[in-house]
Amino acid sequence: MSDSSKSPRSIGIAPKGVFVLVIILVIVGLGIMGAIRFNSPIPAISTTATAQNIVLPGEFSVTFPDQGQSAVGTDTFGVIASSPNQTPIPIASVAKIMTAYLVLKEHPLQPGVDGPSLTMTAEDVAGYTFAKQNNYSLLPVVLGERLTERQLLQGLMLPSGNNIADTLGRWVAGSDEAFVAKMNETAHSLGMNNTHYADASGANEATVSNAVDQIKIAQAAMQDPAFREIVAMPQAILPVAGKVYNVNNMLGKHGIVGIKTGSGTIAGGCFVSATPVVDGSKEHYIIAAVLGSRKDNQNLQSALEANAQILDQVRSQFKSHALTPPANGFGQITTPWHTQSGLVVSEPIQVFGYPGMKVSYSISPLATKLPAAPGTDVATLTIQAGKISQTVTMQNTEQIDPPGFLWRLIRY
Repeated sequence: MSDSSKSPRSIGIAPKGVFVLVIILVIVGLGIMGAIRFNSPIPAISTTATAQNIVLPGEFSVTFPDQGQSAVGTDTFGVIASSPNQTPIPIASVAKIMTAYLVLKEHPLQPGVDGPSLTMTAEDVAGYTFAKQNNYSLLPVVLGERLTERQLLQGLMLPSGNNIADTLGRWVAGSDEAFVAKMNETAHSLGMNNTHYADASGANEATVSNAVDQIKIAQAAMQDPAFREIVAMPQAILPVAGKVYNVNNMLGKHGIVGIKTGSGTIAGGCFVSATPVVDGSKEHYIIAAVLGSRKDNQNLQSALEANAQILDQVRSQFKSHALTPPANGFGQITTPWHTQSGLVVSEPIQVFGYPGMKVSYSISPLATKLPAAPGTDVATLTIQAGKISQTVTMQNTEQIDPPGFLWRLIRY
């Protein structure tokens, strides 16, 4: 028999063998893939929040003075409410809040420490003489006198020495111009978009701001313990000047513990205040600002009184509130294998705030061993109210089982 007569039979056998081989390879491949899927780590569970914000019940209430401009906030919540007119106006010595803030930012003071000493130069004495000739607020200094940083800040914030503002500005930045530039850079970084500083003391009427922006700088300054300590001092004793008094005659009244007064023919009466409010073991500060207050021969006093009235209206509104969960709960936990469970907290959550405040929250899953019976700690709830944050654990309301055999095999 010739070779040609055998070829049809051999050609017919080969495709069948290839087909069987392919089937075997596919089965083996699926088996391997299934084994890999089955033995792969179980994906993590995930969480979703029901809402993004919760609003505390009620409405924040305050009535501002009819003239000038005002605002109120806290050291942790920022600006809460303000009067309608917030155009930039001269702020006089209130500008020294920024000066003190920058000094302490560049040269931090620890409790009980006086800081480095500066020797008064001819330029410093000339600044004192200029302030005296122009009837500005001042601190007497003499050539060669040595004052510590703490003493200089006392001279700046208590008797409101304009000459000391310039001395400190040159110490921080090297020159008056460089310090003013630093003041404006810092104002921009704090979101004080209606503020422009032309000098370190506020004597220059081109130094302007509004009440809202002054809440912002006061909020930043009140984070510093040394600043809080100095602005709360009714008096201090300095080497040459002797006993100096705080021009803020509202200290100790209406709970006021600072911050800075200012007054001028164009500026009128200005006062940025702080008063503490206690929440358990924590202390917060309500900050109020009144600018451009006017009353015959009593501009500053009218600002002080108007400011105190604002504080008296709002003080009781800052307290702990029980946080009511959204109607559908804070959120739920889900698994890739389609198991779901609601999430709850074991104890009521207390939030320090004010009526109408928005409280945001987020939920994060915990590494949880499965199965997880109801009541297992499976997630954390983080509450954010202004700069105040607190985290509590959350528990599942339904049993969370590991994935079944089929899901682990094919992971659909």
